[in-house]
Amino acid sequence: MSNMMQKFVEQELENQIKQNYPHMQYPPGLYARVVSVKKKGELYEATLKILDKNKQPDSRFPEVPGVKTDIIILKNDIVAVVLMYGECSPYIIGRCF
Repeated sequence: MSNMMQKFVEQELENQIKQNYPHMQYPPGLYARVVSVKKKGELYEATLKILDKNKQPDSRFPEVPGVKTDIIILKNDIVAVVLMYGECSPYIIGRCF
């Protein structure tokens, strides 16, 4: 019986996080690989592929096009990004070496 209660609590907690705190489902800072990049005036516009902590492609995320930054980036660079408010809208905070 206690196992059923534990599963119920776990499921309810998972549902509450998804509904009320979606930004807690993923780490706030992630690695991403620059798939492509174009210089547009003073800014760079990149397509990013989110990576896992081992710097391998993370299948939970699609490629994200149209990410703008003023940081100089090149194709295949690995950058650090944050997901603003839990949305799949990365903001580049720097290059990773």
